[in-house]
Amino acid sequence: MINFVAKEDVSKHPLIEFQGDIIVVENAKELSTHCQAINNADIIGFDTETRPAFQKGVSYDISLIQLSVENKIFLFRIDKIGLNKKILDILSNPHILKVGIDIKNDINGLKKIKKFQECNFLDLNALANKKGFKSIGAVKLSIMLLGYRISKRQQLSNWSADKLTMSQIEYAAIDAWICPRILQAFKDRSLFP
Repeated sequence: MINFVAKEDVSKHPLIEFQGDIIVVENAKELSTHCQAINNADIIGFDTETRPAFQKGVSYDISLIQLSVENKIFLFRIDKIGLNKKILDILSNPHILKVGIDIKNDINGLKKIKKFQECNFLDLNALANKKGFKSIGAVKLSIMLLGYRISKRQQLSNWSADKLTMSQIEYAAIDAWICPRILQAFKDRSLFP
């Protein structure tokens, strides 16, 4: 098992492809049905996206929360619909394991918008460090544990745009979708719990 990936070796690995369903939630009417589907899950992938600030002293609130349930990804445009209580109920639910990568900043960013008590989150970077991995982060963990790389090309795009591009939507979906798959790879190698 490899536990380190050099930066120059990243591009040698094939890009991962997502074949599931992506649901972009841009109005409050759709929220209840989708949140109910997520509440029935045991494990979900979690990530957020924020419009980048290229000026010192300028920052933006989180624009998007991505939650994945198996091969279905829900992209909640919280810059349009707000950080709704139904979403916060998911993030606070002790019965759903929320799996993400470097989640501390995501949680802190969400708490700037609305206070809540997160529960049952697992940070894959922290798990990898505990298990002796020398490389961490979404790209490198994906390579080491899944054999594929993910593209970070859209990371610094405008997540507050009126309409997200298909490239942004696919990027955001994959970032949440890979997290439960990486956790399963840890389990398959008897590295969790």
